[in-house]
Amino acid sequence: MGLRGRLAGLAAVAAALAMVGGCAGPGSGTTAAPKAATVDWGKAEGTIEFWDTNANPRLTAKWQELIADFQKEYPKIKVNYVGLPNSSYLQKVQNALATGEIPDVLLIGNDIASLIAQKSLVPLDDAFTEAGLPDRIDKAMVDNERVNSADRKLYKAPLTALSDIIWYRKDWLAEANLKEPKSYEEFFDDAEKLTNPGANRFGFAFRGGPGSMPPMIAMTYGQSGVGEFFTRNGQATLDNKDNIKAFKRYVGLYGTVSAAADISNDYPKIVAAFDGGSAWAMHHNLGSYQDHITALGADKVAGVAPFPDEKGVITATSPSVSGLSIMAGSEKKAAAWKFVEFMSTTANSAWSETVGQVPALLTAQKDPWVKKSQPLESVVRTAANPKTRFVRLPTYLPDWGSILKTEMEPDFQAVLQKTMTPEDFLSKYADRFEKALAEYKEHGGR
Repeated sequence: MGLRGRLAGLAAVAAALAMVGGCAGPGSGTTAAPKAATVDWGKAEGTIEFWDTNANPRLTAKWQELIADFQKEYPKIKVNYVGLPNSSYLQKVQNALATGEIPDVLLIGNDIASLIAQKSLVPLDDAFTEAGLPDRIDKAMVDNERVNSADRKLYKAPLTALSDIIWYRKDWLAEANLKEPKSYEEFFDDAEKLTNPGANRFGFAFRGGPGSMPPMIAMTYGQSGVGEFFTRNGQATLDNKDNIKAFKRYVGLYGTVSAAADISNDYPKIVAAFDGGSAWAMHHNLGSYQDHITALGADKVAGVAPFPDEKGVITATSPSVSGLSIMAGSEKKAAAWKFVEFMSTTANSAWSETVGQVPALLTAQKDPWVKKSQPLESVVRTAANPKTRFVRLPTYLPDWGSILKTEMEPDFQAVLQKTMTPEDFLSKYADRFEKALAEYKEHGGR
């Protein structure tokens, strides 16, 4: 199978698994949300504000470069860039909605459902079609985004797809005369063997602070092999006995093969530990690829998708699609769309290479840099493997982002501090997600 075919397979698998039937997810129910009003796009000129919700120095520099390219092509449009840390941007967006001081364009990932439910975003279907993008943008990524809205409209123009990755240092393994891990058992064993607190070397950079829930969910389901987040009758599987066992093993990394200070780790801190030489491994996604390559070089780093079980079955959480949305309150929607279209087409390959993720633009998926990315190839091989199954995360729930960030994170720290049991944590949030699903369906979610 060629690279294009394997990437198409990745997207097709993700899209197929996004459509969970019955009461288990958005495929159920009968009542759709009210039809959105037609947008008056007006003239493509003026000043627009773009909020980058995953800002760091390297990515900000790339955004500014691409914005300069855009403004050369569209001299009548000026883009004001605002960079926000991913750990706190949701609250800033909600504050902006409350005050009316909103941006025109927003970079967003799995937190989109809450903004759709608040009618804060513009449906992009007409502009998307008029620009001829349906034949140019990966259909599965587009379909994945439609599933996140009850009315099945497109509220985000996809830029990239990213999958979870376990990163580890190959040079550490070579120094210790250890082979590269091929299973979770070998991974946990290596993390233990490579831990030497006296030398400030740990087997794992544990993410206990902001953003700690995606890796927890991926590592839990990846180990347990539980293949669905909700059963067909709407029961959450978070507290499944196999998930409890896997969760305990994951939590057990903290304080044993990780530093005690990791309880407050966010994304920059785990990257600093990994790239700075104090941690052998970390869990993130394809988005940190360039950071690792820049700091360490490709020969010292490996990124692998979830490990297979003893039968060769791989259980992975569904890829996340990152893209651009236009705020409903924007007064410069036409100019905003031109920026979105530019990033989806002209700049898509350059941006995707910078973040090390699967491009949404079909022609960009065939670019040489894609073939050279070992972690991306690992994701592609995993998706093409007939024994791979994706757990469709319920990102269509309006409460999804707030549950993960504002509710689960504090309780997760309580688990790490041993003031809350793993069983109580998983049971509490299985119930919480079941309640969120019921509310979603009650208000017309499908």
